[in-house]
Amino acid sequence: MVINIYDTTGNLVRTLDMGFQSFGYYASRDKSAYWDGKTETGEQVSSGTYFYQIHAHLKSQAGDYTETRKMAILK
Repeated sequence: MVINIYDTTGNLVRTLDMGFQSFGYYASRDKSAYWDGKTETGEQVSSGTYFYQIHAHLKSQAGDYTETRKMAILK
């Protein structure tokens, strides 16, 4: 599973490669997706709206799964 984070202009801010994750509920940080609010180069992002896109390759007949959602960063 890969999670891409974009700013409002569509620029890629960060990519989180989660590797293989089975479906389910993850309450601990080591098993869940966690973004520290930094870019690929380690710079802290500013407050504002961002979009995250989850892309997972499913081993079933369903094929690939992609979903995009909005989030807000507040400081």
